[in-house]
Amino acid sequence: MSTLYLVSTPIGNKLDISLRAQNVLSSVDFILCEDTKKSGILLKDIGVKNKLISYHDHTNVSKVNHFLKLLKEGASLAIISDAGTPLISDPGYELVAKAIDEQIKVTSIPGPSAVISGLISSGLSTNSFVFEGYVPKKMGQLEEFLKNLKYEMKTIVLFESPKRIERLLQMIVKILGPKRKVSLAKELTKKFERVITDEAKEIHELIKIDETLKKGEIVIVIEGSKEKQHFSVEHQKVLFEEIQKLNGTKAASKIVSKISSKTSKEIYSIFAESKNDK
Repeated sequence: MSTLYLVSTPIGNKLDISLRAQNVLSSVDFILCEDTKKSGILLKDIGVKNKLISYHDHTNVSKVNHFLKLLKEGASLAIISDAGTPLISDPGYELVAKAIDEQIKVTSIPGPSAVISGLISSGLSTNSFVFEGYVPKKMGQLEEFLKNLKYEMKTIVLFESPKRIERLLQMIVKILGPKRKVSLAKELTKKFERVITDEAKEIHELIKIDETLKKGEIVIVIEGSKEKQHFSVEHQKVLFEEIQKLNGTKAASKIVSKISSKTSKEIYSIFAESKNDK
């Protein structure tokens, strides 16, 4: 039976590859990868000689359809990334979606993930989190990106290039605040692994003097916001009145209180009672 396997590979330490991953990579007909040279080194180390095919962000539609045709004809394929879990800030989504549409079996082979390793090593809340991938390269887009995360209450996980990590920390201090907790994890599972968690300002100051923090793969984990996003009284009033029409005064008071610094009782007093007084 043809199957599309999504196989996790080590993010640094080669011993982290699972026995199941090795077995699958040994048995499939083709292995799709971002960089055939990098993946070739890993496969050689684990004794796998299967044929590698390049599959990256710039892979055209005809090539994706070719892979789909192979699957429909009975071949089994594996997708791997340069490191870690495939499809996380990597290509592959389109082929997976098409395979599912064609009722082709898709199976994940779990393993190393920089996102999860960075998160659980940070000391920040793991109850709920959002992964935002690589941050924008252009300054204007980066500012807007961080402003949109200012009131995100979940822990935030990001990727950033070591060349721009100092700039990112500077903008975190400016937009999210100097006391927001941040964790910087570099070279996870490798010889020079380092995880530092502190206030954003302290991390920024440290990275300005420690050049070793500007090298290697970096995961940034940011503490979620502890304050609600406050909307203007006028905006709250409009929202209250629209919800009130659909769901009643009590529901409107509760919902608006979630975006306000005031309780539901106070919201009721301001908007409902004041309206009744007129």
